[in-house]
Amino acid sequence: MIPENLPNRSRMLAICGLGLALALIPAQGHQAVDLDAARVFQGCPAELLGAWRSSLDVRGLFRIGLTIVERTPKDFAAVIISQQGEEEVPVWHDGERLRFQSVALPIAFDGMLTPDGAWIEGFVQHGSTISHTRLGRADGSEEHTWSSDWSPLGVSLDTATHDLYIERDDDGVAGGYFFFRDQRLPALWGYGLECRDGLIRLGEKNLGLRLEGRFDPSEALLSLTARGAAGAVDLVFRRLPQDQVPQLPDAPDSPPRPDGSPAYMGQAPESLGDGWPTAEPAAVGLDVAPLGEMVRAIVDQEMTLTHSVLVARRGRLVVEEYFYGFDRDTWHDMRSASKTVTSALIGLAIDERRIESVQAPALGFFPRYRSYANWDSRKAQITVRDLLRMASGLDANDSDPRSAASEGAYQSQIAQPDWVKLALDAPMIADPGSNSLYGGANPLILGGILEAALEEPVEWFADRTLFGPLGIGEYKFILDPIGIVYMGGGLYMRPRDMAKFGQLYLDGGTWQGKRVLSEEWVRESTGKYGRLAPLDRNGHQYGYLWWHHVYRVGDRTIETIEARGAGGQYIFVVPSLELVAVITSGNYRNGRFRQPEEILERFVLPAAFRSARSP
Repeated sequence: MIPENLPNRSRMLAICGLGLALALIPAQGHQAVDLDAARVFQGCPAELLGAWRSSLDVRGLFRIGLTIVERTPKDFAAVIISQQGEEEVPVWHDGERLRFQSVALPIAFDGMLTPDGAWIEGFVQHGSTISHTRLGRADGSEEHTWSSDWSPLGVSLDTATHDLYIERDDDGVAGGYFFFRDQRLPALWGYGLECRDGLIRLGEKNLGLRLEGRFDPSEALLSLTARGAAGAVDLVFRRLPQDQVPQLPDAPDSPPRPDGSPAYMGQAPESLGDGWPTAEPAAVGLDVAPLGEMVRAIVDQEMTLTHSVLVARRGRLVVEEYFYGFDRDTWHDMRSASKTVTSALIGLAIDERRIESVQAPALGFFPRYRSYANWDSRKAQITVRDLLRMASGLDANDSDPRSAASEGAYQSQIAQPDWVKLALDAPMIADPGSNSLYGGANPLILGGILEAALEEPVEWFADRTLFGPLGIGEYKFILDPIGIVYMGGGLYMRPRDMAKFGQLYLDGGTWQGKRVLSEEWVRESTGKYGRLAPLDRNGHQYGYLWWHHVYRVGDRTIETIEARGAGGQYIFVVPSLELVAVITSGNYRNGRFRQPEEILERFVLPAAFRSARSP
């Protein structure tokens, strides 16, 4: 995980979901704006500084209908329906894949017919994201037709509260910071603030928003037109009085659960035919009482901003609880827990001999780079294994804002769009393999290695080898500026599917009796290879992008392996108890990003020991 107390950077004008956790907004609220300090900034009136709120037409801005029609055999067309109207575009063949791109909207599709012809499965690219999508075949149509509604949000909403903070950062540069007051929606990454000829312009990277409009000082109204995936909507922002500015800018404006919601009774999760057998907790030896205490602590907000808790034991899903409007169909940003999925993909590439071994030299995958800045012969010694251990020796320390290849450094600059090259250009500060230092540049480079080694796009490889075999059909990747899937964070998955990934490792690389990942890779990648500086505070070990931890319940000691992400995104694998737990959270700016560890230790693990009987 990335520490949450790093200073602002002049061009990182708001936070996105790439695993970055810069505290761009003060955690304890905002200071009153001194308008007399500077009447104009960046060509904008100083009256713009402060907090603003509007209601965003989410459906109109993001909901798109996609249809592919086969007019005659192998002659396809695509129909795109959005707020802007209906657009028909040709579909072209790329081998077995069907592809189309909108002229009117910033989206493109790359898909493939399933063998039975019932679906066209593929990926929609929009802005810096690429999401897995399925178009289902319509029955009774004279033409072969496949359709789906699509949105980059991963949740179905009509409107959402949308806050805009216009503030100066530590360098004196002003920017627009966007926040939804509903944590089910993606984090936003604003950039650029410009006032020219009476027009105010703002940009947002994660969802590809563009905002332009005017400020009316007499009415204190900021009127902007927002352009998104599906078209344009008009927004009217009103200034928030200082006493109404939330202490946490992304805090949800609804409680964990509505008043009067029933208490937790230890019921079995719903069986959905998604590969998860389900059962009541008591059927697998879990005491319901501590689990009920856990739910009460979340609802009472003692355990803050917890979005979901899922527990599987002995191969059955037995706890599935959601809060703050989240449900089993809602994607969740895994942040840096995504890094552990990167480890699995490297293992799968080795299993298929796309990568020879973990000893393969990293630079050998990049013949397109003719030279490197800050050349040091030790760069040629960096191996895939060093990157998996975060022991490359590069100056890639995410806890140090001065580090040349920290995640904040490459994400906040625009001069070098090739982030992999920027990372490999960083100076060496240690011998490869000598010590592990937490830096997102290491899995970033692994993503570049996958891109170079595979004969198919990384997202297709991930779907074929990992997500497809696990029955995972809803997920979204983040792309870097040159279109490579970003392996340092930002994978969106549903918690029920995150639990499948944990169960895959608990079962030694199999899912429901079928081999997905080699047992050798599971064993090797979850090994103990040393401490991970500077984030490890307890002497525990680190594997290949897996964390190790030790918990104590009474006089018992329980070892776990864990995937962890900023804000409190955890996948716990507990071999000694045959248990997997997933906890997702929104603790991005309150310092409680390790709260899932407390939930596991106080409630989940005791439930495994306090049961009166254990079948």
